[in-house]
Amino acid sequence: MAEVHYEKRGYVVLITMEGDNDLNLGMTTDLLYDRLAAYAADDELRCAIITGAGQRAFSAGGNLKSAARSGRIGGPSSVWDPSPLTIINGLELRKPIIAAVNGHAIGGGCMLALACDIRIASENAEFSIPEIKYGIPPGMGAPQRLPNLIPLGAALEMLLTGDRVKADQALQWGLVNRVVPQDELLDAAFDLANRIAASPPLAVKAVKEIVYRSREMSFRDAIRMSELLGYIGRETEDAQEGLRAFAEKRKPDFKGR
Repeated sequence: MAEVHYEKRGYVVLITMEGDNDLNLGMTTDLLYDRLAAYAADDELRCAIITGAGQRAFSAGGNLKSAARSGRIGGPSSVWDPSPLTIINGLELRKPIIAAVNGHAIGGGCMLALACDIRIASENAEFSIPEIKYGIPPGMGAPQRLPNLIPLGAALEMLLTGDRVKADQALQWGLVNRVVPQDELLDAAFDLANRIAASPPLAVKAVKEIVYRSREMSFRDAIRMSELLGYIGRETEDAQEGLRAFAEKRKPDFKGR
């Protein structure tokens, strides 16, 4: 039976997708979204890592054999009924998420990785959005996110061919931050997550807000938003604690206030 495991380690939570087989098919479902909602609501948690169980796949997307039997790939039942809002198709989550891509990230699995803020890949990772091969324009944010993450030509190559991109090519294009050996993947993800979690939580949220909102604004409006959030940030208890810790040459104790 498919499961999405939820393991808290200090300020970081590890969310592991474990499907009915080693491809972790069909994992971008309500169960995953419930785990992400729990992360978003937990004030003690400051960063999340999403990965797949085993060493073969992050998630290889949906079950195409089942779709072939039913004659339909999942999605809205009517053109007039948009899909429920999730992290993949536009739900905003204020805290950072790292994708630790431990193998195949195909279709919905790739779209989930794209929806995360940072991606770290194992050497055997592969990325693909193969919907075009089945006569379907890809959705779930892929045509919007990919051109923002990698060069336009590379994004169109992935979207128009559905071909798989290996980890080294993904790194060259900037689709992932780094590539590490499989047995070092979670250590690398936790090292990064813990470094993020050591920063003041309100400031981390503000940075994420500024970065993503700025993509939708004029440069001047984005600068003004940065100034406003910067002013608010300087008034927080964490900002005062950061200055005191610097002056006293000690590690700051941020409270998210």
